[in-house]
Amino acid sequence: MLKTGTYSAQARGMAGFVGVKLTIKDNKITDVDLDLSTETLKYGQRAEKQLKAEILDKQGADIDVVTGATFTSNGVKEAVKEALKKAEE
Repeated sequence: MLKTGTYSAQARGMAGFVGVKLTIKDNKITDVDLDLSTETLKYGQRAEKQLKAEILDKQGADIDVVTGATFTSNGVKEAVKEALKKAEE
């Protein structure tokens, strides 16, 4: 069961830390805000839309890695897992 609220976490991406902010309502992820500002423009930051859509669609961290942005994707996955742990406490 996820508590309603906004939960944030960070994890290492390709060039630095990536940030995730999840908004939870009625036990569902209703909004995702990603901070990929440390990531490369060509790959990491370009993956933002796809990663957000996957998180909302899958309602969790079990998302596909975006080609060319593997480290960024893995960082986002880890940050989502961490934020969801906070929502479960």
